[in-house]
Amino acid sequence: MTYILKSDIVPVSTMNPHYDPALIGYLPRHVIRRNPDYLFELPRFHSLYPDLDLHEPVSRKFLIAYMEQRPYPSMITLSPERYFHLQLDNDIFNYTDRFYTNGIQFCLIAPGLRQNPLSAVLIPYWDRGINYYGLTLVQNMYTPSTTKIGGILVGDRPYAAYLYVGSSKITNDARNRVRLTSELQVGILGPSSLGEYVQRTFHNAVPSNNEPLGWEFQIQNDLLLNYMVRIEKGIVVIPGLDLLIYGSGSLGTVYTNLCGGTFIRTGWFNSYFMNLFFSKRSLNRLRNARNFQFYLFADFSGKAVGYDATLQGGVFNRSSPYTISSDHLNRLMFIGSAGIIVSYGGFQLKGEQFLQSPEFLNGWWHKWLSIGLTFSF
Repeated sequence: MTYILKSDIVPVSTMNPHYDPALIGYLPRHVIRRNPDYLFELPRFHSLYPDLDLHEPVSRKFLIAYMEQRPYPSMITLSPERYFHLQLDNDIFNYTDRFYTNGIQFCLIAPGLRQNPLSAVLIPYWDRGINYYGLTLVQNMYTPSTTKIGGILVGDRPYAAYLYVGSSKITNDARNRVRLTSELQVGILGPSSLGEYVQRTFHNAVPSNNEPLGWEFQIQNDLLLNYMVRIEKGIVVIPGLDLLIYGSGSLGTVYTNLCGGTFIRTGWFNSYFMNLFFSKRSLNRLRNARNFQFYLFADFSGKAVGYDATLQGGVFNRSSPYTISSDHLNRLMFIGSAGIIVSYGGFQLKGEQFLQSPEFLNGWWHKWLSIGLTFSF
């Protein structure tokens, strides 16, 4: 039998392991049961407390709970929530067909993905928090300023596309108003990513579209291996208004860059750090949280570009027929977006308009629209 170390030895079975970490700070004090001081050794703890994330170093050694309203404050717990997210990006809604012209993303977030071996390389968090693990499939494609002229358009953007699978972890720290995200991305850059096939199929399916010309000169096949980190911090968190700052960075064979910015939203919403923006109705009732959310948001950031393989070609395969030279890259860029989010219970709809400064010398500003659907189940 496993025991709790206390002034009197008490079997673990006398403790109730079922609680919702997201309740912390969102229910009145009298609702949350107080706990005496405990110190747990964790050899077989996972079977008794499956919501504790023992992948985290701070969770693996021991667990402390104080005589306060916060259960297990030294531990990082695992969210039981599951999400499926679909996102479509395209510039057709801005009446263009150039540069970053199409992107599609599928994302699944579920507690079982903690067992993914790639989770071991994701960044640990050293304070209390709630973890979400995800798998993402992304395909993005890029074209020059026009797809109606064949051959190589010197001084313009090259054709490029990539496809990758990402393994991610998101940690929400409600007490410190911090969200930490890390993701390992593995995939392929070049013709094998099927960007040409997807765009040609779409153009051929729409009678008014011309078949794109020039994909035979796209960036050639190469390894996509990237690591992304993002940290967000709440600065102003009051009813009806959130202001956050964030920083992010990517390092790898396709993107190497640093980014910093600010995110603001106004409307009717739950705390940014309670969950991943929304939950099922049953959890909202339990947490005394809004079931309906509606808000406007804006995001402004600057990016310092170190390497961009969609412009410069792959790191290992240098046989691409046309690339942008490094001295023609714009090393400092601006990216802004604004949008609207509506969620009800376990469903969310998001629309976001992006604006990006030129990526290369003599390039143009570019706009595209993103539409996202997310389900919590």
